[in-house]
Amino acid sequence: APGLRQVHSAEEWNELHHLLIMEALGGDARWSDRFLGYHAAVVYYWLLIPTYLFSPAVAYQFMELLEAHAVDTYSTFVRLNRKALAALPPPSVARSYYLDGDLYLFDDFQQRLPGSRRPPCGTLLDVFVNICEDEGEHVKTMRACQDYAQLGTVVTSPHLPPPRSQSVAAADGSFGGGARLAAEWQPEPSAADVAAAKERREAWARWSAQVRTEMAGGSDGVV
Repeated sequence: APGLRQVHSAEEWNELHHLLIMEALGGDARWSDRFLGYHAAVVYYWLLIPTYLFSPAVAYQFMELLEAHAVDTYSTFVRLNRKALAALPPPSVARSYYLDGDLYLFDDFQQRLPGSRRPPCGTLLDVFVNICEDEGEHVKTMRACQDYAQLGTVVTSPHLPPPRSQSVAAADGSFGGGARLAAEWQPEPSAADVAAAKERREAWARWSAQVRTEMAGGSDGVV
């Protein structure tokens, strides 16, 4: 689904910037770390592909567990190093992503109202808190994708018309367990809209039939 691809693209862009932030902090300085990271990514990719082909829900559940582990890891690191991190400046790539980057794309991977999350980025503490919260959003998105795989509920970018019912939005700004139903996000078409759409389809069908007739008859003209 195009909407799901858009969400996954935004997730990939977010994870890429996590990597760039770690590299800016010296995380790629050692050859052994780069070697392990590259090859672990290849193994992970080729393990996940057949898993997804066998069961998309299982693949999404595995990714949810991986993202949840990342949340635990970052939250523990922040808790143990809060004072030291608060005294250090953020890398420029982090400020560029969280403050000056494509914030429309930043919203795309999140299961909350667009613009409701604009994290600060004044210290290295802010950076790691932001990354931890990003991973939490990935957890919610992976849960939504499991609903998509099992129940057919639609996972889309939050940049859609407001829902007809505000009951869809939770108090924390998230939506219905992470999954958005398309029916809740698209306005109900009026009778006039339905009639106009039917008329357009019939006009296209007549034009298509005319083109086929002219082509079968060897005519060069196309109306």
